[in-house]
Amino acid sequence: MKTETKRNDSIPALYDSPSITKRTAWQNRKIQVAETGPYHEGNTPEYFHTNDYAILFITQGTLSGKFNHLDIEMRAPAVTYIFNDHILHYNSSSSDLRVRLLSYSPIIGEKLALLLPFNQLWHAYVRPALPVDEPDMQTIMHYLDLIEELMQKEKPSREDVIIHLIRSLICFLMEFHTENTGLQQSLTRAEEITGRFLSLVDSHCHEHHDINWYANELHFSPLYVANVVKQVTGSTAGDCITFCIVRQAKSLLLTSTFSIQQISDRLGFKNQSHFGTFFRRATGMSPKAFRNGES
Repeated sequence: MKTETKRNDSIPALYDSPSITKRTAWQNRKIQVAETGPYHEGNTPEYFHTNDYAILFITQGTLSGKFNHLDIEMRAPAVTYIFNDHILHYNSSSSDLRVRLLSYSPIIGEKLALLLPFNQLWHAYVRPALPVDEPDMQTIMHYLDLIEELMQKEKPSREDVIIHLIRSLICFLMEFHTENTGLQQSLTRAEEITGRFLSLVDSHCHEHHDINWYANELHFSPLYVANVVKQVTGSTAGDCITFCIVRQAKSLLLTSTFSIQQISDRLGFKNQSHFGTFFRRATGMSPKAFRNGES
């Protein structure tokens, strides 16, 4: 374990943001607690990437960006869940922004043995920023302080204790949101269907690029799903699918050693040429140029 100050990195990973002011990493960054300040205009990448699961705790100020196809503004005190393999777009932040971040790898996620109930998963997709009360945020900070304190010395014997604390924190958050937001009642029918659609897209966009498969899984007509998704997100269902494919493509291009042909195959394209055309149309650059950081 070591506590690190902020650094610049060629890969715009969430936990390597230029705005990170402090980071405590444990077991080769399998678990991290970080603190960030404001994102200065002109010094913020177009997006951040994460292979991990993460929870952002907005303790001061506001932060606007795009999460799960939705433009949102997070105003302190608030909590935002981030699923692994996501690309997060930030627009702007207030000058007084302060955020604490807890992230953990999929390996740690498996050890937590904690699955978000489906209704909460859908809720997180369509309403990713959830407000919390100030007293509850203080309790959360106590959890993070204790987790960070135990991470100060990387003792293998402490893994079970740290994982137990993270599990307890997540259970606290789940219980709090369920009791205080009226979770099951708060989602409209359109939001519930959209959340289910986005959850399916996240899991299957590398296999299915067409709305028809998703509509069949949801037991609705493609036209109905398209209209509902458009109503909730402001984007077409096709754009949501494209967004997820591009997100996964960017993730693989930035963080893996797979060839572009291998990435094309993993994302379900007929051939590399088809993938290249798709990626260029969506991003304005070729996969190779994106990987090499060319403008």
